[in-house]
Amino acid sequence: MVAATTTSSMVVLLGIMAAFLAATVAHGSVDVEHQGKPQYKTGDLVANSCANVRPYDWTPLLPRRMCESTLRSDKHSATAKTELDLVLVAMDLLQSAAAKVDGVLRNNYSGSGRHGKSTALAVQYCRLDYAAVARTVPMCRAMVQEYNPEHPNLGNDYYDCVARLGNAAANCWGYVLVDNELAKAVSKEVGEVFQRATLVRAMIEVMIGFPDSNN
Repeated sequence: MVAATTTSSMVVLLGIMAAFLAATVAHGSVDVEHQGKPQYKTGDLVANSCANVRPYDWTPLLPRRMCESTLRSDKHSATAKTELDLVLVAMDLLQSAAAKVDGVLRNNYSGSGRHGKSTALAVQYCRLDYAAVARTVPMCRAMVQEYNPEHPNLGNDYYDCVARLGNAAANCWGYVLVDNELAKAVSKEVGEVFQRATLVRAMIEVMIGFPDSNN
């Protein structure tokens, strides 16, 4: 039963990863000069941005209420003036979540000799993935801080950063789900890291605008 549940979870994860990466890659062919901004409007920047998150196959990972509550968990969202500010908040939330899980893995599973080889290897891979998140977030932040809606000269570089962050977060989640020991201990927290990578993608899309097509 445990093996069957793990296999099922892995299939779902692989589907989510494929959808995430397919949508991100699709932006590679989008001309940023011909994108439409979302239409839903409220007087609340966080509520407005979360209401405009474009639905994808992984939408259950980021429903509107969760989008709002996650952003509001960082006090800086209350002083955000633009969608760009919320992208930076989302990136900070991703980085802090990845650092938190990395700390748990380092303190409880690294070098103790109490865990099996497969678990030890999964931990090593996860820590490499989270190191990639730590390296990539500052690069993405720098690009976002230079964003000018009148001159979006960075083009698809935004989505390249999203793909790197999402790929690293999803890879660790995949390793954890197929290791029973880690799955019991940190699957929720590791899944939250991927959820926050999805939030980054969503907020960047809201900031830049969506393709005019309905695809």
